[in-house]
Amino acid sequence: MNIRPVNTEQAYDEAIGRIESLWGAESGTPEGDELDVLLTLVRVYEKENHPVPPPTPIEAVRFVMEQRDLKQADLVPFIGSRSKVSEVLNGKRNLSLSMIRSLYNHLRIPAEILISEGRDFPLDGEGVDWDNFPVTEIVNRGWVTELDPKTQAEEIMRELASQACADSYFTDQNRACLRQGTRRNEKDDPYSIDAWILGALAQAENIKLEAKFDPDALNKGFIVKIIYLSVLKDGPLRAQEFLQNKGIKLIVVPHFKRTYLDGATLITKKGEPIIALSLRYDRLDNFWFTLAHELAHLVLGHAHSIEGQCIIDDLDLRESLDEIENEADELARESLVPSHFWNSHPARNTSKLNDVLDLASKADIHKSIIAGRIRYEKNNYRILSRHIGRGMVRKLFSA
Repeated sequence: MNIRPVNTEQAYDEAIGRIESLWGAESGTPEGDELDVLLTLVRVYEKENHPVPPPTPIEAVRFVMEQRDLKQADLVPFIGSRSKVSEVLNGKRNLSLSMIRSLYNHLRIPAEILISEGRDFPLDGEGVDWDNFPVTEIVNRGWVTELDPKTQAEEIMRELASQACADSYFTDQNRACLRQGTRRNEKDDPYSIDAWILGALAQAENIKLEAKFDPDALNKGFIVKIIYLSVLKDGPLRAQEFLQNKGIKLIVVPHFKRTYLDGATLITKKGEPIIALSLRYDRLDNFWFTLAHELAHLVLGHAHSIEGQCIIDDLDLRESLDEIENEADELARESLVPSHFWNSHPARNTSKLNDVLDLASKADIHKSIIAGRIRYEKNNYRILSRHIGRGMVRKLFSA
């Protein structure tokens, strides 16, 4: 038996050739002993010089599926839905921490394989009290179906997040990024606000636009063009159509109990802007000011400087210490009623209907916008109450 060290590629190739010629030798014979020694030397050389990489998470999952004769539907309890399973197996979606835990606990796939090397997973869902979300109302609204709000609160919220293309929303990192530049009421329930945001994102995902958003098309005159549509009977719907033709999604998402918000400006991961309105006040004056205010955030660059930013507004808060809110208020007021009209017209002082109508005609806008501003500036909501378009907005969007 003439055996040499296997420490070079040439020696490795020669050893492989000799192993092939000895293959099948009986144990205990000189040939069998030589085969055992060569196999040991080759294994050591391969481990040091030809290491076999561990399987990828997808390869590991597919291997277990093959070994256990599992179908994609069998993975739904561990990954979340048929669409999620398909996306994971096709490499279009990363495994979340909760998926990894479930696959490890139920299929015993090693966690070190499921977790990509060097990947830093945020704490997905840690510290979240799922029962605090308004899951019953979410189900009643039809946002999520076939799940029981009494026992499946987490599943409901994760399904809503999936519809919103925001599966990682329940990490501290991602939830925090949606809390910048806000005009929030201290009474807001954070869980209901989160549900409202996810509902807005999910609804927006169902809207497919042909036009691509061009930030360079935004200027102060952009808002004015939209406000001119207020004179039309279906002005709010025309505004929605106008914005969609510019790549901006305008959606209506009714507010939840324990929330005090009028609207929000959001940016999707694709860079698509969304204007979400709650219509908690079913009035034309509120609709047009809220829309102008949220659009002002876009025009002024408040919302598309940071991907994923969400600006939430409770416009009942008359004073804001937030500079971007004050800037948006100022641009919205100027876009609705230009100062050269407002400052020189008697309507702002008399509050008479004839003056309101005259100013609205001169500015080419709906009378409710003038009436609403007068009520706001005088802090007197008993005047002109019949001229603010009460009950004229929600019915347009529910038709």
